[in-house]
Amino acid sequence: MKKRRAKLYLVGQDPADIFDDIDKLKSDLASPPTRRERTTEGFARIPYDKALALYEHHLSSAAWTVLIELDRLVLKRRGQNPVRFDSGRLNKVGIKTSRRARALCELVAAGAIRVTL
Repeated sequence: MKKRRAKLYLVGQDPADIFDDIDKLKSDLASPPTRRERTTEGFARIPYDKALALYEHHLSSAAWTVLIELDRLVLKRRGQNPVRFDSGRLNKVGIKTSRRARALCELVAAGAIRVTL
């Protein structure tokens, strides 16, 4: 007997959810599609291929978090690069200065960032 493959879904995106409200589905089909609402939530802009290439360097979770925070700082400053890295947000989630320094060293070794003084 052939074993079934597991299916993975992103949280909150179950394809069966569209059938929960049949009346809404019918009304949506009757009207022309509208533009998607603009999201207020920020997101990281890490290209897929570069993220996969970073896997080879076995980055720690702190290094990934620092990389995402650096991306947020660049975006917040409208593309200004380099940025000054003094984020209090990392302290709030528990990444203290010494762990942040090790994470930066990992990212430098992986070639993801360059640090200048």
